[in-house]
Amino acid sequence: MKRLVWGACLLGLLAAAGARAETVEWSRTPIPVILGVGVERQVRFEGPATVGVPAELLETGALRAEFANDTAYWLATEPFAARRFRVRLERTGEFVLLDVAAVADAGGATEPLEVRIARPESDAIAPTHAPAADPRDGAVALIRDAARLDLAPPRLAALPAGTVAVETARTDAGALYRHPDRARMRLTVIGQLSRGGLFVTTLEAANRSPEPVTIDVRRLRPGPAARGGAAGGFAAVGWPRARLAPAGAPGFTARLYVVSREPFDRVAEAAW
Repeated sequence: MKRLVWGACLLGLLAAAGARAETVEWSRTPIPVILGVGVERQVRFEGPATVGVPAELLETGALRAEFANDTAYWLATEPFAARRFRVRLERTGEFVLLDVAAVADAGGATEPLEVRIARPESDAIAPTHAPAADPRDGAVALIRDAARLDLAPPRLAALPAGTVAVETARTDAGALYRHPDRARMRLTVIGQLSRGGLFVTTLEAANRSPEPVTIDVRRLRPGPAARGGAAGGFAAVGWPRARLAPAGAPGFTARLYVVSREPFDRVAEAAW
């Protein structure tokens, strides 16, 4: 079996934005994907995914692969024959097979590609009465937007419609972590976004100690009292990974996304 390099797309499904996309369905037949040499192509999946890329394509520099949430960004630097990529959809556990090739002249095969799963018609029947909107959806969507901007290549980072960047005066957020391990970890404010009356602040946690440490997000709150369902003072907290490797080792940092109904500086005042 060929060795694969795995790239994890860590958070939930993001709304596909930008250029019109070609849509193909997976129905147990490998999907051909053509890359034009020197032209980056986006391949979007149904939610978070783990994508296996043949290692030799990366090691030789024939392919540059980047991943942001539900989207793979592939740029071929030289032609190569069709190679098998294996994709696992994290929500359902389903696998999708792609036969990816790079050619010198890809013609029109450069637009984004959306991969959908072919399912029985019975699965697609809409309910007679649509379920009520979940009030948490706004917070979840805002966390996804922050994560997308956080993970996307700089040239592709753009604020979603209706979202604005909000300045924060604080850089050190360590006082928010009310846990005995607080001294072992550095918590830094990276940035803040706002939409629809909600604010999401990106924090970076870094392990300062020579031993692994696990973040307990229940202890991440501006006030000393916990509240049911979320950290006190925050409407929601999102995180892709809670365990931090020893200081300086791969994986010793992680991003956290905290949602509040007021700007971060105001909510966090109680911590100082």
